[in-house]
Amino acid sequence: MLEKSDTSIAETLAVFTQYDLEVGLLVPTETGMQKSIMDATAGLRDYFRDTGFHDYDTQTQGPDAKVIREAFFVRPDGLKPTRASLYRPMTKSGDPRVWFGRLKGYADPYNLLAVLVRDNKAYVVNCSDAAVLDSIHRPETPLGAIALAAKSVVDPVVAELLEMIRDVSAKGFIRTLRVGDTGVGMTLETLLGIKANSKADPDYKGIELKARRNRGRRRQRAGLFSKSPNWKLSPVGSASNFLKIYGYVESGRLQYYNTISAASINSHGLMLSIDVAKDWLVQNAIDSARKSETHVITWPMPELRKSLSKKHKQTFWVSAKCRGKGVNEEFHYHSVEHTKAPNMRNFDALIESGSITVDYTISDVGGRADDHGYLFKLKSKDMSALFPPPDVHVFT
Repeated sequence: MLEKSDTSIAETLAVFTQYDLEVGLLVPTETGMQKSIMDATAGLRDYFRDTGFHDYDTQTQGPDAKVIREAFFVRPDGLKPTRASLYRPMTKSGDPRVWFGRLKGYADPYNLLAVLVRDNKAYVVNCSDAAVLDSIHRPETPLGAIALAAKSVVDPVVAELLEMIRDVSAKGFIRTLRVGDTGVGMTLETLLGIKANSKADPDYKGIELKARRNRGRRRQRAGLFSKSPNWKLSPVGSASNFLKIYGYVESGRLQYYNTISAASINSHGLMLSIDVAKDWLVQNAIDSARKSETHVITWPMPELRKSLSKKHKQTFWVSAKCRGKGVNEEFHYHSVEHTKAPNMRNFDALIESGSITVDYTISDVGGRADDHGYLFKLKSKDMSALFPPPDVHVFT
């Protein structure tokens, strides 16, 4: 239900990430508010489990197994005590539920709620209330005090790689070593003496290297990682079958190059969604006329989270000024934004909100499907929702 939020999820997560804070998210519906029940999202369940607040996986169904925990509603001027009810009803699946007493006096339907756990207590933050969320920037407020206590992580190899890039920057404009979009990254890696690596591993001693042209970040997307679907779990069965069904011919070649999002249906009727029960990311084919959808492709979410976590423990986002075109294009690598480990709890929400999308790059080569990756990308303007504030280094 996060997609029904009346507040930008990406912008809200960016605020918490700024202070290295992880949160669980909830969006109460009108029906949920009336019945005093909310489904515990997958992200919230994981957050509760990892913080030791509650583990739904070990909880049995029924009222006798209900767990009550101490909680507070966060206001700019103080905390209002409440109780968190955590339970699984006597239904077939026993979907995990959560409710906070007197929530109706604190939030409205479709408000975005963030839940912070500290010392086995839950703090509920109404992020749709600007005064509440903005209080995080004032250390004298309850939310500000929590933010002030957050700590960052530092890695010792950063200085070494920074100095290497500084030396490259001092050379000024350098002609590309490869024509095309990947030239900016391949040229930098070659100059640094970094060999092409496997898709799953960071480039330099645990630090991922991402180079990009200066073209106005709000219009760009940052590549996160590439991950092929689990074809055994995908009804379409293979990239070849997908291409046969959904591909199109361009310049005499059967291919499929397009972006898939959970926020909207693309030009070929394809759309992403998260199957919370199975913890899958699925790509569906939407028939708007018939109001139906067909499950086509599957990625298990744990595999995607693992790919993101492994690839981006630390990342250098290197910006380059560019001039010229084609073989004559030149780059001047002039700055680095160094981000620490991504806030994994925000990953699912950013997919649901459409901030993270997937690019398909499939074409027919000699009767077989040749895919150049299923590229998970993040809108550059939403970088701060996934990564803590970067350390910025500008070379002169």
